[in-house]
Amino acid sequence: MQRLVVTAAVAALFLANSAWVVYSQTAKPPGALKTDRVKGDLHVISGEGGNVALLATEEGVVLVDNMFDRNHAGILEQIKMTTPRPLRYVINTHQHDDHAGGDFKMLPLAEVIAHRNVYSNLKDLKRPYYEDTPGTPIGLPRVTFNDRLDLHLGGNDIEAHYFGRGHTSGDVIVYFPALKTIHTGDLFLNVRPGAGRGGAAATSRPPGVPIYVDYVQGGSFLEWSRTLERTLALDFDTIIPGHGPVATRADLVRFNDNLVTMRTRLAGLIKSGTSRAEVIRILEVDYAWRSTGCPPPPAMTGGCLQYQQVDALIAELR
Repeated sequence: MQRLVVTAAVAALFLANSAWVVYSQTAKPPGALKTDRVKGDLHVISGEGGNVALLATEEGVVLVDNMFDRNHAGILEQIKMTTPRPLRYVINTHQHDDHAGGDFKMLPLAEVIAHRNVYSNLKDLKRPYYEDTPGTPIGLPRVTFNDRLDLHLGGNDIEAHYFGRGHTSGDVIVYFPALKTIHTGDLFLNVRPGAGRGGAAATSRPPGVPIYVDYVQGGSFLEWSRTLERTLALDFDTIIPGHGPVATRADLVRFNDNLVTMRTRLAGLIKSGTSRAEVIRILEVDYAWRSTGCPPPPAMTGGCLQYQQVDALIAELR
């Protein structure tokens, strides 16, 4: 019996070591990061994954998001290059791993804060979460809130607002009122869709937005614009988007208008009986969604996320 126990332990150790070797050999290396000043002591770290806001105060640093797990050391280095103050708080705009993938490593260093739905989505996850860095442990936020959180540090006021569903069920807007600046996470993307099948140029496409509605984690195409309309009630002129360069209030207004136009068109097509195949063709040609070469869910492949939720999107718009 003792020999069997030892043999099983050795086998388990071998399997664990083999899994780690495979993971370490297939994990992507971290990309280069850079930090730019937005306003005052507010900066944006960019280069890979979602944009990270860095507010440097006399009492410490507040981050909004933290990219992938592999970017952890790089983000800490960017903080050191910006301020000698310690990291105090990390606020998640939502739970996807290009924005909150570093939470596990942040927990020993700072309080990680998120909407309560982020906690629920991660705790009750029903599919692979770290599609870009498989095997990385999930870091659950220690502090959660419902509709609003107020954080005061070093004479700075930071507000986190939950205005409703959109990209997921846990998206929040982080507001720096003194600087009239918000971080939207992936509720707003300052990027243009690339050319889709058929070679249609972005400028010749009908109005639309390159969004991903994560229905598995509570997203809603119908409620997205309502969430943005509530965001526009805030007094701001500058935006750190989930992806893309720093933007303006006018950019968000245009984005929301295009979202509504796109959704109205798709809903009309679906309700009129347009086939699933034709809806997919329109999404691909007119809106640069990708359907070809995509594995079935839950596997995640760059460019395929939108398509993998297309059935849920059709059901919601129907």
